[in-house]
Amino acid sequence: MSTDTMATKTPPGTQINPKNVTITPLNSQISFSYNATSVKPLPPLVQVSFSPDGNLQISNIVFIAASENAVITSVYQESVISDEGTTQLDFFIDYDAPEESFQTFNAFRVDFVIQNPPSDLQQIETYLWDEDPVGSRGTITVIDGKGSN
Repeated sequence: MSTDTMATKTPPGTQINPKNVTITPLNSQISFSYNATSVKPLPPLVQVSFSPDGNLQISNIVFIAASENAVITSVYQESVISDEGTTQLDFFIDYDAPEESFQTFNAFRVDFVIQNPPSDLQQIETYLWDEDPVGSRGTITVIDGKGSN
């Protein structure tokens, strides 16, 4: 992802059909002991597997600053070439929350399926993207054939 992309409010790529995205509040929080001043989102935790019919199944745990107004709005997908020159899919979990530093974060699970992923897919990179816009650093997940990761 280029740094120029960070200057736009909407994430790059194409929005994944909302019917193919499941967002589940996990009713849990994490808190950090030290007073951080950064407003940069935390990177997501990502698990990838393939369904029996070859679809890419992606499950993410994201942590969003504890705020009554924080809402996950959509997920975007972009096909890119990685720094290593291999096929990569980038995903942007888009949300909107106040741009403030927090020590406490609410957990959400964001699941989606990509039908007919590229046959030469080597890795995915997933970002949490605040509409302000501020993006997390990406979480790179290596794809191991048609097995699970």
